[in-house]
Amino acid sequence: MSLLLVPLCIALAVAVVSYLLFFRAARRDAAPAPPAALVLRGMAYSVAGVLLALAFYPLGPWFRRRCRPRPFAPSPNAPSRGPVPALPPILPPVLLVHGLYHNVTAWTLYRRWLRAAGFTRVYCHGYSSWRTDFGLLVDELDEAVRDLLAAHPGERPLLMGHSLGGLLIRGWLADAANQHLVAGAVTLGTPHQGSSLARLGAGRLARSLAFRGALIRDLEATEAPAGVPCVALYSPIDNMVVPQEGLHVTTPGWTLRASPAVSHIWMLWDRDTARLAIKALRDLADRAPGRKDAGYSRA
Repeated sequence: MSLLLVPLCIALAVAVVSYLLFFRAARRDAAPAPPAALVLRGMAYSVAGVLLALAFYPLGPWFRRRCRPRPFAPSPNAPSRGPVPALPPILPPVLLVHGLYHNVTAWTLYRRWLRAAGFTRVYCHGYSSWRTDFGLLVDELDEAVRDLLAAHPGERPLLMGHSLGGLLIRGWLADAANQHLVAGAVTLGTPHQGSSLARLGAGRLARSLAFRGALIRDLEATEAPAGVPCVALYSPIDNMVVPQEGLHVTTPGWTLRASPAVSHIWMLWDRDTARLAIKALRDLADRAPGRKDAGYSRA
C-alpha cells in the first residue's frame, strides 16, 4: 500500500508546486489569473495525467518497437506476387514526438484517436532525456524522419510533438531544406520561448530550456521562417510552461491556437484537445503540395 502512495505523492507535488509557480508568474507579470475553480480542475488533471504517465511508462520499450518508423526493404528471397493492387487513398503518415522525461507511451490514446480519424500510418519517435542535449536530439529526430520518408517514398509526412517534442520539431524545421520534406507540424504545450520551471529540472537538457535562455535565443536567431504551415496549440492553464508567454511562438509561418483549459500533461489524454490537433493535421494535409495528385481522402 505504501508503494502505491509514492506515485500519488509525486503527482500531487508536481501539481501543487507547478501551479504555485504559475500563479506567481501571473502576479509578477500583472496577467489576469484564471478562476480558482479552473485552476483546481487543472490540478486534478495534472495529478491524473502524471499518474497515467507513471503507469504506462514501463511499457515504453515494447511500445517503441511497435511504432517506430522503419524503411521498407523487401527480402531478396521473397517470392514474387505479381502486381500490387492500387490502395484506396489515405491521409499522410504521422510521426509523434514525446516530451521531456516521457517516452512513446505518451501517445497511447492519440495513436488510437488518429487511426479512428483516418490516419492509419502513425509512428512514434522516442529518445532519452538524460546525458544528451538539444542538438543531438534534433539529429536523432532527423534520422527518424528520414526513416519515415524511406518507408513511404514520395509522400510528405506530418509531424506532431508534445512539450519538448514540439521544440525538437521546430529545431529540425529550422533548416529550410528540411521543410520541403514534410507537409507541416502541430505542437502541443510546447515551450517555444522556454519555461522558468526549467531551473528545477534534472539534467542539462532540462536546464537548457530556460525561459528566453541561450537555447531559445540561438534557435530564434538561426531558424528559417516556416515554409510549411505549422500550428502551436497551448492551454491557458498550462502548469509546466511558465510564464504563459513561453507557449507563444513568434516564428513567421506559425499559427497559435488555444486548446481547452487543461494541465500540461493532460493534453495527451484529453479528447477535446485531440480533436483540435487532429483537425489541424487534416487541414495541413489538405494544404500540402501535391495534395490532389496524391489523392488523399478525408475518411
